[in-house]
Amino acid sequence: MIITSVQNEKIKEIKKLMNDKSLAFLDNPKLITEAYDAGHEVLYIIKSELYEGKTDYGGSIIEVSKNVFKSISSTENSQGLIGVVKFNKRQLLMPSGNFLVMDEIQDPGNAGTLIRSALGANFVDIYMLNSVKTTNEKLVRASMGAIFKTRVYEITKQEFISNFKNWNKDLYVCDMNGKSIYDEPLPNGIGIVVGNEGNGVSSELRNIAKYSIKIPMHNGLESLNAGVSGSIIMYQIENNKN
Repeated sequence: MIITSVQNEKIKEIKKLMNDKSLAFLDNPKLITEAYDAGHEVLYIIKSELYEGKTDYGGSIIEVSKNVFKSISSTENSQGLIGVVKFNKRQLLMPSGNFLVMDEIQDPGNAGTLIRSALGANFVDIYMLNSVKTTNEKLVRASMGAIFKTRVYEITKQEFISNFKNWNKDLYVCDMNGKSIYDEPLPNGIGIVVGNEGNGVSSELRNIAKYSIKIPMHNGLESLNAGVSGSIIMYQIENNKN
């Protein structure tokens, strides 16, 4: 049966879930498929009456009119399918190679960009400390699905520091007062810390870091945003390996 009223009790229930930050509303069949293939639990599939593609992801299917769908969708040109997904919490493990640490990154666009670049630069272990939630739709979209192909750990800063002390790894913090990434030899098997957009890397992370590194600026430019600068540094490290 197609639900045609926004006053329907099931639709009211779904809209309440939109405020639950432990759930992701993925308004894209490709992202739903990638989340499902990565082992995350699809609770609901909300299908527009106009959608004719795949809907079998294990969750309850709710078919709605195009007007009801619009009231739930957050995108202008949706393909007509929304997946309500519960992300699995990953058990904290030591990184297997180069790794990225986000220190209180709050902008979902920056976080998604960093995750996407991390995958491309083979920084597959990503530690998000007191940062934007991974279920944020803008973050998932900005990552272009890379969040489902990396090992992302959402943890507190204290939890990370406590475990890091046993890892025998080196941390490099991104800081405009550090050494140039083009002058400083950057080995493999290290962690790169990208700090908060307004305050930079916190003192807690600086205290356990081995070095500070920067990207040299020209023509009076003071800095790049977190997503761009972290991406450049990760690729520079990967390039040094080859």
